[in-house]
Amino acid sequence: MLNTKDKSDNMPASMKHYYDSEDDDETLATAIDDLSSLLLYPSHPLIDTELFLDQMQDPTNPHISQCQNTYFMDGGVRFISLPTLGSSNTKATSPLSRIFEEWLANKLYSHPNKMVNLNNYQQDDDMMAIDEPEDIYNDQLPILEDNIELLSEDIINIFKSRKRALKGLSNILIKIRTGHVYTYHQLENGQPLITEDMEDFFQQFPLFVEILIYATQEEHMNNEEDDINFLLVVENTTLNPGDPYKAMENIQF
Repeated sequence: MLNTKDKSDNMPASMKHYYDSEDDDETLATAIDDLSSLLLYPSHPLIDTELFLDQMQDPTNPHISQCQNTYFMDGGVRFISLPTLGSSNTKATSPLSRIFEEWLANKLYSHPNKMVNLNNYQQDDDMMAIDEPEDIYNDQLPILEDNIELLSEDIINIFKSRKRALKGLSNILIKIRTGHVYTYHQLENGQPLITEDMEDFFQQFPLFVEILIYATQEEHMNNEEDDINFLLVVENTTLNPGDPYKAMENIQF
């Protein structure tokens, strides 16, 4: 009979614990297969998400390119961005901005209910006076009332499908925040971002999607295309305020 005591003493601690739970050769073989699969085919990148998030937002790192943009939506198919509420794209972030804007346009135009009722998002009668459309399919708002995990998966997939446009990048962080305009950042450096002369505009476009992009380029360009570390952070100010959903991906060429 096989001496299991000697065998387990020569194992790593993690495998020994796995093995000792069932003292037979079949369980040992299964444990080896399972651990080998995890090592050869990891289900997610071996990267600490919070550490990656902090490193990509390091303001002292000159190698990190970043940009910001905010799109305001009417709850249907129209959206618009205001240059004054954003920052210019760089060579590294431009393709990322274009891909996201393409996704946003397709998301709104393909939404099955292109006319929705915004009355549920009015705080009071004085704040917003929007006539209810005559033809309403239902009250679901695109993006704002979508499942956050499915929405995140959809966004990640569009970037993975356009990965050739990401050539030369090594790390990407995309932060998305969406909600009603009354939850938008009110102040920046003590100054109001939304002023009185903009109230008419926000009556027509009362919803927003804000995107912040951080990216680093490969230090040494070579013929071999390296994988890209990609982190998506999504916050919905209604569904998960202050507790954004995070999804880490390794985009392979």
